[in-house]
Amino acid sequence: MKIARVESLLYGVEDVDAGIRYYEDWGLACVERGTRGAEFRMPSGQSILIRPATDAALPAAPDGGSTLREAIWGVDDAASLEAIGAELGRDRDVKADAQGGLHARDEAGFALGFRLMSKAVKTDAAAASRMNRPFDPERRARPTRLGHIVYNAPRKDLDKVLGFYMERLKFRLTDRALDTGAFMRCAGSTDHHNLFFATRTDQPSFNHAAFEVRDIDEIILGGKYMKSRGWQANTPVGRHILGSNLFWYFNNPCGGRTEYYADMDQMDDNWKPRIWEKNPGFAMWMLDKADAPELTRI
Repeated sequence: MKIARVESLLYGVEDVDAGIRYYEDWGLACVERGTRGAEFRMPSGQSILIRPATDAALPAAPDGGSTLREAIWGVDDAASLEAIGAELGRDRDVKADAQGGLHARDEAGFALGFRLMSKAVKTDAAAASRMNRPFDPERRARPTRLGHIVYNAPRKDLDKVLGFYMERLKFRLTDRALDTGAFMRCAGSTDHHNLFFATRTDQPSFNHAAFEVRDIDEIILGGKYMKSRGWQANTPVGRHILGSNLFWYFNNPCGGRTEYYADMDQMDDNWKPRIWEKNPGFAMWMLDKADAPELTRI
């Protein structure tokens, strides 16, 4: 089986209008909006779904309030989807939906699903060229894809959770800090991580979702736009140590945080996982902390 990426995120939100405004300001394209909430799509074909927290059809979540209710993972072909269903069906309830997707729960109690990957939208390659295209200082962030998600989990459950994802779903370990958590990547991805379980809070909850943008300019211009729209930054701009990606986090009314990121480390099958007794740190550098007085670290 080969899982390639995070395919879709399903949120249950107490203030649906605020959640929709947030993702519109974040730079995603809203393709559907109605009484049931909204759907956003990225050029990659990945999607964000916002639903009322009171929707009885939503999977339950370990944490209350507005939060992520289910993460859907994209797989490369029908055979992979069938293999996942057979593997997970050995010891847990696996439900199929009308579109052929599968739904279950992981060892930390989070809802997860699997479906075939959506096709990416073709984009104009010339748009990335600087030929006769002066830099636009008012450019907003337009995320191209959803790169990774992060959960908080109890320390006592971490080994069991890692075993579930690595042994049964074939995720690969990239880095593990014994005091704070573990970074994993899908079998079909070379990103430093597509999934991270953090143990600092020692409680199961959703932490954040990360959206890739083109470069540091787009991170800063996107973040400035978010602040101009009244959204609160959760960190300053910085560059992580593990993963090396540039970042800027914001508090998300849908639950947890969102991260603009760019320039992440890439790993192939030759990479040997690093085990750290202590986490080497949140960031190589960060700009003025006054931009985020309530800095929350993983």
